[in-house]
Amino acid sequence: MIDKINSLTSEFFNNFLIKIDSIEVLNQEKNIFLVKINSPESWLIIWPNWKNLDHISNILKLIIKRNISEPIKIHLEVNDYIKSKDDRLKIFILEKIKLVEKNWKDLMLPYYSAYDRKKIHSIVADYKNDKIYTKSIWEWNQRRLYICKVNEKITIDLDWNDI
Repeated sequence: MIDKINSLTSEFFNNFLIKIDSIEVLNQEKNIFLVKINSPESWLIIWPNWKNLDHISNILKLIIKRNISEPIKIHLEVNDYIKSKDDRLKIFILEKIKLVEKNWKDLMLPYYSAYDRKKIHSIVADYKNDKIYTKSIWEWNQRRLYICKVNEKITIDLDWNDI
């Protein structure tokens, strides 16, 4: 299956006249594949604002799925762009966590895709402060993510026995 995905990916980019230096197909999990591409013309695939990458990735997925009988998932990585994007997202979220810790106020984040929101939830969950958490509010395309502080409850012993 890896050879078939590699062949279809190569043919796909050749048809678009995009120069590809290398294609590597990795089987990440059962029926989940990462297609890593190195190209001197990566800007044609990614630009602007990674919108081309989304569209090209979707078309490539359709072509591969049509030519392979098993249900599979494909992730497209171009010149480690998604990895660097994820690294920048993590740095940004860690800065926002520190801001919430400092100001102790909830912080609304900009709009993110469902995929990025899932990553943000994981980044905050992996952070060492259990007094910080994330929550999503609203529905569909209006969904916003918040980095929040845990409201600590103060208990008072009215009988003055245990203060």
